[in-house]
Amino acid sequence: MTVNDKITLLKNLVKICYSLLIAVLAANLWQQGQPAVIYLIVLLPLVMFAPGVFMDNMRTLIWMGFVLLLYFASAVFGVTKPDPSALDITELTLTVILFCGAMLYTRIKQLNPDL
Repeated sequence: MTVNDKITLLKNLVKICYSLLIAVLAANLWQQGQPAVIYLIVLLPLVMFAPGVFMDNMRTLIWMGFVLLLYFASAVFGVTKPDPSALDITELTLTVILFCGAMLYTRIKQLNPDL
């Protein structure tokens, strides 16, 4: 697998996981019956990164990594409940994959700026 293939794979992985994470977070909030203001509080920090994620801005992906740590902590809390739902487990999985994919993408892109 060439470096170009890795970059393309990671770029697509980040975009897909980002979109799925927003959908899973919204579905999880809907399942819990949360009011609209909670949707805004939970989803807004992640949605703010959408332009940078879809335009491949490396600085945005790096900052999103810091914000994802908060979502990771929340997802771990959700999974450690006595009866975690499938959405909680999916949220944790997507958060980890998105974090690792974004960090790998930025690192490979930093090492190969001409690609």
